[in-house]
Amino acid sequence: MNNTVGVLIAVAIGLVLVATVLFLVIPEPAGRAVIATESLDVAVLDFGNSASWPGVEETLARRIEASLVRADAVSVYSRAQLDALLLEHALSDTGFIDPTTAVEIGSLSGVNKLIVGSVYAVDTSAEETTLCVTWQDGDCIETTPATKYAVRVRAQVQVIDARTGMIEHALDLFGSDQATVRSNTAFGGFDSLLANASVEMASDVVDALSTTYTRELRYGLYREIEVKNNGYIGRDEASRFSARRDDAHFIVHFTRIQDYDLFDVVWAAEDGTVVEQFEDVVSDGEWRHYELDLSGLAPGRYHVHGLLNGSLALDAPFSVVP
Repeated sequence: MNNTVGVLIAVAIGLVLVATVLFLVIPEPAGRAVIATESLDVAVLDFGNSASWPGVEETLARRIEASLVRADAVSVYSRAQLDALLLEHALSDTGFIDPTTAVEIGSLSGVNKLIVGSVYAVDTSAEETTLCVTWQDGDCIETTPATKYAVRVRAQVQVIDARTGMIEHALDLFGSDQATVRSNTAFGGFDSLLANASVEMASDVVDALSTTYTRELRYGLYREIEVKNNGYIGRDEASRFSARRDDAHFIVHFTRIQDYDLFDVVWAAEDGTVVEQFEDVVSDGEWRHYELDLSGLAPGRYHVHGLLNGSLALDAPFSVVP
């Protein structure tokens, strides 16, 4: 078999795989709601460092703080705003605090979650290798001597409830990064690799908090829907419907919730009058379709509300015309 035939076969297999994936994947609705199960007012305290690399604890703590600032449903209290004198006595050499001090910090600052931690291992390495400089038909035909620099970081992080002083989560974090550069070429240093590894670890902290303290769902209002596998695809997304021609189709994908959460759908007029209501029990990953017959509805402004475990999760307004 020559190279041309092999390439054609590979392309054909690739097209089949892409078509299979497209057939199985259900596009997410455009609307997204993130619901906090409790208020998340967070402060990231200074971390401890028992590793041999100075400053890595500050890098990790600040990366976690920045990632939490960008996270949904999380408010971050600036570390600089906390009482410096208190924190001087609050942190042990390991970076952790006792329950009484945690409650005191929470009382003074108003935060309800404290993030504390310690870096306990930093490993760096540099090994000789080769770097490909010329490729042909997918094969490397020319290499040059190079050095691969790598870093691995391990840390422990705790999430403390500042109202009780109790540890709610204890996370073992691992992050790594590497870079390969030509021999006799300047290497920027391990600090940039440590920063990248810290970003990876910060993402794990945010994921842990999001999974525990928030729920997420995707939703949309459509004129038509199509059933696909175990879900639904909305057709002709709309916020304006005709009472004579349309039904309103509301689809929801529960992308991150707890199994057997309660979900209520309330179709209501602008003045709050309930037109129709559905009570449901849902689980993580499930899709739901709720339909409203618009015939007989007076023209005007309406809303579809979604309530998760009794709390308002979303409000999708729409209008009905004759």
